[in-house]
Amino acid sequence: MIFTNSKNIQLCCYCGTRKATTKDHIPPKSIFNKPRPNDLITVPCCFECNNEASKHDEKFKAYLGMHVARQGGEAKRLFKEGVLPTAKHNNKLRKTIFDTMRPVYTTTQSGIITGKAMSVLWDSEAHDYTIEKIIRGLFYHHYKKIIGSNASVKTHWFKQLPNGYENILYGKTIANGQFMYLYNKVDEANFDSIWMFNFYNGHFAGGIVTLHPNLKAHFISFLTFVVTWDLTGFG
Repeated sequence: MIFTNSKNIQLCCYCGTRKATTKDHIPPKSIFNKPRPNDLITVPCCFECNNEASKHDEKFKAYLGMHVARQGGEAKRLFKEGVLPTAKHNNKLRKTIFDTMRPVYTTTQSGIITGKAMSVLWDSEAHDYTIEKIIRGLFYHHYKKIIGSNASVKTHWFKQLPNGYENILYGKTIANGQFMYLYNKVDEANFDSIWMFNFYNGHFAGGIVTLHPNLKAHFISFLTFVVTWDLTGFG
């Protein structure tokens, strides 16, 4: 547990400054169908951070559901039972979705055009906020340290997660395989770490935690290490 220096008070794992008064699910429990999986991760959270997160959770669920529905199974059910009812009752969200729709060509992985479909642009604010929150929550869950303002978190989108990661990244799966994540931390560092997420095998995102003063350059370097499997210093 993380305490203040003067009092035995557990702090919020997100802000690191306010008292934790509740538990938050990582990832948001709303992205999973009912009945909810029984292995969801919870972390200590303050009222303010929990309230702010709830503003983004609904949007993240909606866009994630639309994005992964093509995977079928539980992903398709998330769209039907989670996204459609939300869009029906949330006029602002529904309008935003319709306003950002645009026609696109569908292709195979090799680039062969197979038809046409409608594409919806992600709400990048809700996406990046939620991904960063998941990183902060999982970092606390695994290392029992609060990132807070001690380090920077940079989020990133991936086309897919790397293969052959077993020797350099730890892998965890929860919710019957609906969410999988890869991670590792530099041994001698307090916060420097990399995180990759797989939602329903249809959306891939993640990021890094770093103290580096030039975050952008360091992030690009970090991703290069992942691609080339040269993660010297990770253990």
